[in-house]
Amino acid sequence: MSYPPPMNRQQIGIPQLPPRIPPPQYAGFAQTVPPGTPMIPVHMGVLTPTPSVLIPTSVSITHKPMLIKKDPIIRASDDNGGPTTTVFVGNISEKASDMLVRQLLAKCGIVLSWKRVQGASGKLQAFGFCEYKEPESTLRALRLLHELMLGDKKLLVKVDAKTKSQLEEWKAKKRSANGEDINAMEMEDDKRDLISREISKFRDTHKARDYSKETEREDERRREMREKEEHEEIRQRLLAEGHPDPEAELQRVSPAFMHFSNNAEEDNNSHDPEIPYDAN
Repeated sequence: MSYPPPMNRQQIGIPQLPPRIPPPQYAGFAQTVPPGTPMIPVHMGVLTPTPSVLIPTSVSITHKPMLIKKDPIIRASDDNGGPTTTVFVGNISEKASDMLVRQLLAKCGIVLSWKRVQGASGKLQAFGFCEYKEPESTLRALRLLHELMLGDKKLLVKVDAKTKSQLEEWKAKKRSANGEDINAMEMEDDKRDLISREISKFRDTHKARDYSKETEREDERRREMREKEEHEEIRQRLLAEGHPDPEAELQRVSPAFMHFSNNAEEDNNSHDPEIPYDAN
């Protein structure tokens, strides 16, 4: 007769566990009982606890950002309240550099592009087109730069019929939204004064530069006139003295004469210098 193994006997390969603790169960694998293993009688009143196996699982949840669709009215107000507009700038003086015109336009607002028209030879023409980001900048340019004296000409700043219609429509929307007339609106005192000061500064700087260039050109013309008079005086003197070739002698002695003449002017000496020449 075979007897069941004792309850407290440790099986081979299985670690000893405290009493009433069931052996470990592994998830996904059913515990097999070797063939021929007798059943262990369970005494009445003793219940074997059923092990509960918890399988940890990790679930990653990706949250997509919520996209808020803007209302067309709100989106239109985010675009600074108006379309881009193009201004014609003409009658630009040749004395005014392209950088000066660009800086004047930038003082009225944000310039998206400034295109000065060029001729076939690459020379800058007297007109161009400026694109402003905001209609208010265009109105400011029309108000401040039109007929502005730049160099020896007055700037011509205007818009075409289509742009003028856009400006009128934008002003009407502003008037209905804010209850204010754009035509009657004045810029802030500090901003208006700043633009006026910058324009005056550019104009004065340009005027001073033109005056300096004109003075240099006038000095050059006077110097050339003085040289011609002095050369003619030498030639007449050589002819009076019977020189056989006054022109050749004039070319030979002219540098020396100019040297003596300059020294005489510096010394405030009014006497005529001696003219060396070879009578032979």
